[in-house]
Amino acid sequence: MIDRMFSTRRSPEILVFRLFLLVAAVAFAAAPGLAQDHFDAHRGRGRIVVLMVWDGLRPDFVTQRDTPNLYRMAREGVRFDKHHSIFPTLTMVNATALATGAPPGVNGLEGNVFYLPPSAGTPASVSNIAPGEAKPGAPTIAKDAQGRMVWTEGARAIVDLNGADGFKGRLIGLDTITQEVAREGGYVAVIGKQGPTSVFDNRVETVVGGKDILGEPHQDYLFASDDLVEPKSESQKISAAMPPDSKTAIADGQRDMYFARLAVEDALPAAKRAADAGRPALVVFWQHNPDLTQHIAGLGTLPAMQALSLCDNNLMRLRAAIEALGIADKTDLIVVSDHGFATIKFRIVLSEMLVSAGIKKSHDSTDVIVAPNGGADLVYLSPTEFPTPQSRHAVLQKIVNFAEAQEWCGPIFSRESAPPPDERSRRGRGRRAPKPYLGWIDGTFSQRVVGLYNSARSPDLVISFREEPNADNKGLTGPGNPAFLIGEIGQVSTRNKSAELVHPVKGLVYADTGTSKTFTTGMGMHGAAGEREIHNFCAAIGPDFRHGFVDFNPTANTDVAPTITQVLGMLPNIGPGGAVPSGRAMAEALTDGRHGAGGSHTQTMTTDLMLQGVEAVTTIQVSWIGDEPYLDSSTVEHKPLGSSP
Repeated sequence: MIDRMFSTRRSPEILVFRLFLLVAAVAFAAAPGLAQDHFDAHRGRGRIVVLMVWDGLRPDFVTQRDTPNLYRMAREGVRFDKHHSIFPTLTMVNATALATGAPPGVNGLEGNVFYLPPSAGTPASVSNIAPGEAKPGAPTIAKDAQGRMVWTEGARAIVDLNGADGFKGRLIGLDTITQEVAREGGYVAVIGKQGPTSVFDNRVETVVGGKDILGEPHQDYLFASDDLVEPKSESQKISAAMPPDSKTAIADGQRDMYFARLAVEDALPAAKRAADAGRPALVVFWQHNPDLTQHIAGLGTLPAMQALSLCDNNLMRLRAAIEALGIADKTDLIVVSDHGFATIKFRIVLSEMLVSAGIKKSHDSTDVIVAPNGGADLVYLSPTEFPTPQSRHAVLQKIVNFAEAQEWCGPIFSRESAPPPDERSRRGRGRRAPKPYLGWIDGTFSQRVVGLYNSARSPDLVISFREEPNADNKGLTGPGNPAFLIGEIGQVSTRNKSAELVHPVKGLVYADTGTSKTFTTGMGMHGAAGEREIHNFCAAIGPDFRHGFVDFNPTANTDVAPTITQVLGMLPNIGPGGAVPSGRAMAEALTDGRHGAGGSHTQTMTTDLMLQGVEAVTTIQVSWIGDEPYLDSSTVEHKPLGSSP
């Protein structure tokens, strides 16, 4: 628990204090009387929280012209001006952070696409893909002994992973906020896009007789996504009415409208009944858009702007229903996005490039496995091919040296934080210890800096691709513009599949989508550690939130679940082994008289790597509130050797 909350400011006193907090939290959960006294002010008052997610919404896209309803809501309630996505800035990573309040190093889900070794208990039914692919396909590596790649947004992937043949209810490192509400006897509705919805209620298909696979209560609920509806009594009605996959200009826009109807006509009335009985209620509504349309059409295109309008109309419907049901005085509405967005400048196929560089045996080999995730790649080494720390260090340094020499490379995060013994010896006992935020591979940061380190599931490297935040997509987005791919044979031209550009949008990124031909230059992408993708949107309104307030403190997706927990008056979530959310309740935005978060400060962290004739200097900026880090941005610069002071 202490390791995952890595801080460059940590002192022995802080370590002791954090250990005290952990012990106190465990004792607190074990003392029902104390907990009851503490939460009397909130428990039993029948609060409703509606969490509406606009997938892929950038904060600068919320304007009076394009999203008038959201623009007005953010000014009537609370606008979180410095809200952060969790790195990697991917949907499933941030869905899990939103659901648990914990970063990937604690919750265990580190990518949309990630690799599971054979010992991880992956069920044969889970959608899986070959090592170089970015989309679900045939189970091409299910038969070998090397494990498999999992695409978590695939049909039923999460619920299958977490079923009786998989992780048996423990795929995620701790319970989600919806599971907490269900355990309290409240009402839960999770509606919308497949994948992220399955994270919020990842045991829903195991419910029998009002209890899930872990024996936890789960009685009053609705789950409706593209590929699963529960309980079974609702399945036929909802599935029959659900529109088919949409291939129109607004991708899956009809489904987003249908899911909004479910939230208005089914979920909110059920939440009202629970609240009237003094029970908590949580409604999660996750839209496909604007993410899906921004991916396919590109940022600043007419379809992308239409997708924003559709989402804004769905918000209007939700707020109107809350008023019509007479529950505005007991309903808090939080609108958040999972990540930001940028425009693809070049497509990269890292696995092919490592083959051509002689580092990886072949595109589909399992000596070096690359899980492509758009703006970031997860890299895993085979423990049989590289059985010793020395052999692993050698090949990882080759990968880092190769990547950081390229124009497309952003910051790289390595699994280990300290050099192995032979490296410490080689560097000399008399030298000062390396800065604690550095990784054990030269030129990298430690995964602990961004909450990524997980002893069971962390990849060996997380490579973020480079973002250019202030360059716009004019000349890139539009079918008449050139498109480029960098792969095994170098740079080649491809067809540009993006739509016509209406308004240029700043923020470009290099991206690896594997060998999939879906994405091209000019389309939208995310996943990297650049400021356009890291900074996402969050606003809230309701009886528990201040009015007309702008929160200038750093906040993040990990802070949303603890805030909901406090609003609903529930106990802090503690998982197996004492795992707890690292996020904080955004108390400064609440009306219950609590004091604010206090001041924040910013820290700049830098790595440098000496290459042939060039020094690669990578910088990340991190803001802190107390011991909680918020990754702000990253930059990369190549300097001639000897030019640095």
